[in-house]
Amino acid sequence: MDKAEKRVMRSNVWRVLTQRTVLPWILRFDDLPMVADVLEVGAGAGFSAERLLDRFPGWTMSVTDYDPEMVAQAHARLERFGARATCEVVDATKLPFEDGSFDRVLSLGVWHAVGEWERALAETRRVLKPGGHLVLVDLLAGFFRGPVAKMFPPERTYSMGELRSALADAGFARFRLRAAGSLWYRVVAEAPVA
Repeated sequence: MDKAEKRVMRSNVWRVLTQRTVLPWILRFDDLPMVADVLEVGAGAGFSAERLLDRFPGWTMSVTDYDPEMVAQAHARLERFGARATCEVVDATKLPFEDGSFDRVLSLGVWHAVGEWERALAETRRVLKPGGHLVLVDLLAGFFRGPVAKMFPPERTYSMGELRSALADAGFARFRLRAAGSLWYRVVAEAPVA
């Protein structure tokens, strides 16, 4: 993550946008349990996790990011939640968790920064419990044009067709995918019940 992206991810504007707009909009499409073990992949400064832990006292969260500076900031933000929140540096393509560990996996605006996003999808599927859900939101190639592409170049973009195929290949039983043109999408995908 470059300096400009880190600056945005740490900003009060990003916190407000994430906590008050993006997160509530995304989560209204999923049936949220009152008690859950949740993994957030690419948590940045921990704004989403903070809001979720406040809202759901029965949740425990493993909060991860690839960038050690972001993980340190998330840890400082989430320290007040004690054992309900753990923070660690993790590569999305090599999740260090047991199979079937989580009820929910959440990732907001991260997949375009993961080179091998197909592998990351397979990893999220692996760590979900049967019937668990992946809630994924990211930006598409259409977002990365002009000055945005220069400021925040994506690692690798992909099409909706590629995403649908990768979800099926990763073993998700059912998924609801919604795109807003060529700018962004939302997915709620379910791990099959054994």
